[in-house]
Amino acid sequence: MKNSFWGDAALYGAFLGLAEIGFVTLNLVCPFKGLGLLHFIVFVALLVVFTRRRVRLYASEELGYSYGECLLYILCMSLFAGVLVGAYTALAANFFFPEKYQALVDQSLSVLSQTGVYSTDMLRHMQSMMRRMIFSPLWVLFSNVFGYALKGTFFGLFVAAFTKRNPSMFGPEHTSGHE
Repeated sequence: MKNSFWGDAALYGAFLGLAEIGFVTLNLVCPFKGLGLLHFIVFVALLVVFTRRRVRLYASEELGYSYGECLLYILCMSLFAGVLVGAYTALAANFFFPEKYQALVDQSLSVLSQTGVYSTDMLRHMQSMMRRMIFSPLWVLFSNVFGYALKGTFFGLFVAAFTKRNPSMFGPEHTSGHE
């Protein structure tokens, strides 16, 4: 069962990651109103579907599948998704869409410079930091893994409450009714 846990978490984490990659790319290529809400709905729906599948297949009558087990499964799926999205984001920033990511840096710096709070030297330093954070593969990978772990755990707190299976009160031998 331990091997199936990691295998399932990796497989469904990959599906979750692919969906996330689709939304990241869509947001870069053609952002539209409502994309964020759709992204949220799909993310939570996939967590529910994949966790329910896990519970349905591996919950026993005697032990059920606890809230903690569901939350751990969601966390592991999210970690695998974070690795996949992080690798893609590093590639996207450096090879597929570098001009889009540079435009994001430039836009952020433009907004910061318009506040009048930051000196030119400070803005140059911020630009250097932003470039390292957005274009450095290790930083992007780490931040995505950490970010998806947090995101999955936060939404998993709610999803696990609805997907857990309590153990049978009387055990499997007493489920057929009165004797």
